Amino acid sequence: MNRLQHSYAGHLRSMQLSSIELFIYIEGKQTDPYFYAEICASVPHLHVAYEICMARQLPGATGGKQTLISFFSFLRQNKALVSSLEGKETTCIFFLDKDLDDLQHRKRRSQHVVYTEYYDVQNYIFMHGDLVTGAASAASVDPARLCIELSDAPRWCLRIVRQWREWISLCLQMVEYNIPCEANYRVVSRVQTRLCGPTDLQQYLALTQTMARRCGLPVAVFRQRLAAASKKVDRYIAKGQHHRIFKGKWFAFALADDIDRIMAGLPYDSNGLAGRLTCSIAATLDFTESWADHFRNPICSVAATV
Repeated sequence: MNRLQHSYAGHLRSMQLSSIELFIYIEGKQTDPYFYAEICASVPHLHVAYEICMARQLPGATGGKQTLISFFSFLRQNKALVSSLEGKETTCIFFLDKDLDDLQHRKRRSQHVVYTEYYDVQNYIFMHGDLVTGAASAASVDPARLCIELSDAPRWCLRIVRQWREWISLCLQMVEYNIPCEANYRVVSRVQTRLCGPTDLQQYLALTQTMARRCGLPVAVFRQRLAAASKKVDRYIAKGQHHRIFKGKWFAFALADDIDRIMAGLPYDSNGLAGRLTCSIAATLDFTESWADHFRNPICSVAATV
């Protein structure tokens, strides 16, 4: 047994010896703990003692999805996703951001692994949260100033996705061909006129030329492939599935810029606004609504195994 597996075995033993019956493992340290705590609190008649654990709490881990997948794989290999010790049963469930794992055929299939339907947790927050209340609180402005523009959260999200259509296409193509470059899901768009605005076509064309050279492809061939990626993005949008390919974390940056546009020079608290928006809007979510069933139902199913 290598060192990491030995540490995992020790962690499993501590789970079995604790009074907790259901361990709920989550990826992130920002937003995720609150989000999943509220999901659990909304589960009716949850009869087991549970604990929410962040990935960075696992042995030798720095956090993130791969840490959770590694520990999940260890438990499954050792038939310990549901375990029993001295009459006490223990189980666990792993909540993971989907990212693009479905398109890359990397999703783990198990009752004990639940992926977001959307790209990540933040998509749910901006799709189902009260943007006016959350944004007004974070920016310290009168909600009435934001009401016209932000009162319909799904409509606002769709507008931003459409504005970022070309950037999403670039990112999807780079993922499909496994090409590292400046167009990727780890950064915000570099081709918008402003983050809440449309694509700057000159910047976009210049970037595609640079990327074509790095890929060793003629610009025409690169743009032909990019056109195919753009059609894929359009299909997602037409089906109302744009949240599957748009990174939810991007919304905070677009919204911070949109607030700046709306305020049009009037004073507001702009310092670090993008970093505050997601948590502020998350506090407005109604976790009893049907969208949360995607998370509630698996918790009920796994809890029923102990």
